Amino acid sequence: MKEDIPYYLSVLPTEIVLYIFTYLTAKELIKCRQVCIRFKQIVDELTRSDALWREYCKKNYPTIYKIARYKSKPDLLWYNIFKSLTLWPKLADAKEDWDEFASASSVNEEISNFQILRDGVIGVHKREAIIYYDIESLERAKREAITGDYLKYKENDDTIVILSYHLQLFVIHKNIQNPRFETNVTFDNIKTFILEGEEVYYVTLNDDIYVCRLKNLSTELLEHTDEGIMSLGYCHNRLRVLTLQRHIYTYNGKNLVFTCLLGPDKNLLNLLYKYSFLDTVDWKIYNQWMYVLNRYIPEGPLRDIITVRVYGEVVFVGSNWGVLRIYYSPFTGGEFDLYNSEPIKQYNFTERSDCPVLSMCPIVQIDVSESEDGHMVIVAMPKKIAVLRFTHNFKRTASVAMLPYENAQTTKALKIEDGA
Repeated sequence: MKEDIPYYLSVLPTEIVLYIFTYLTAKELIKCRQVCIRFKQIVDELTRSDALWREYCKKNYPTIYKIARYKSKPDLLWYNIFKSLTLWPKLADAKEDWDEFASASSVNEEISNFQILRDGVIGVHKREAIIYYDIESLERAKREAITGDYLKYKENDDTIVILSYHLQLFVIHKNIQNPRFETNVTFDNIKTFILEGEEVYYVTLNDDIYVCRLKNLSTELLEHTDEGIMSLGYCHNRLRVLTLQRHIYTYNGKNLVFTCLLGPDKNLLNLLYKYSFLDTVDWKIYNQWMYVLNRYIPEGPLRDIITVRVYGEVVFVGSNWGVLRIYYSPFTGGEFDLYNSEPIKQYNFTERSDCPVLSMCPIVQIDVSESEDGHMVIVAMPKKIAVLRFTHNFKRTASVAMLPYENAQTTKALKIEDGA
């Protein structure tokens, strides 16, 4: 034992030291691991405490820790989730490889979007069916496909929500929990919806906003607006509404309350980021707003944005021409700013055979699945789904093995001698 370690710490029962360590932050815990062999063994034991590392994830990554767990590689511990989330700032240094699946060989097989589900299953929404794949092998899963031509599809553990081209919204319980309740319900004349936890919020052609509570499929009219609703968002446990007049409203539990205007003196991207509309906004309409407001739009991929996916501090931007950009913390002066930020990664998925005819390759969906010491980024286009696998490699000594990546990079070959 090192001489500068207080004697009382060396004689304390392991159970008490374990208890004390649970009050430390993740970084403090890692530093304690470097003190001596006994502390190292105790801290290593704590890596298997899912409750402890779940709290670390909740504290350090409050906006994405639940979704990261839900969509992660099966059987990962919360410690692995925490460590993987700490690796995103070093994405530029990660090893990467590329794969593809669900290729479309005909118009009926074109891809609209996908949904990462629990236990390593991914539902791929094609024109003629929703087909399920294993996220690791990228092979067809045993789960039966859902046939039909649908406009939009969302799914979670208990419910499938589908919007048809006839603007019918189908809400379907996958498991019958209570035979007294309906197992599915259909709504007509629906133009958009979002699925949030145990509720589906949807908007009719008349701009009435409803909520369908999934527990018993009960429905309630929340509010009506004459402004024309473009998209719905959800953040800080509040429903947000964006109208074609560039107004953002918040539903406070009783009615819609005006929140802000996307005006000429505002950073439109920052407000869309703040109120969780980047994932749902119509980027063609956004560009029209920028033109009307005489605002600058840069040339290149950012002029042809078709989808944006925000994942904590990571932002994925897909263009209409198959270009994917990955940003980390794209802020200027404390405000969200893609136009003056540089991506840490960029890819072009347009195939050479497409170029002579200038065929578009729109990126319609982007999502993430965490793995041990890495990430899987899934990018959907009508013709295929590309899978980018990132793996972070660093020298694993006795102490570096559990360090978050930023600490591992700055710690030079820390070694713990036996008996130190």
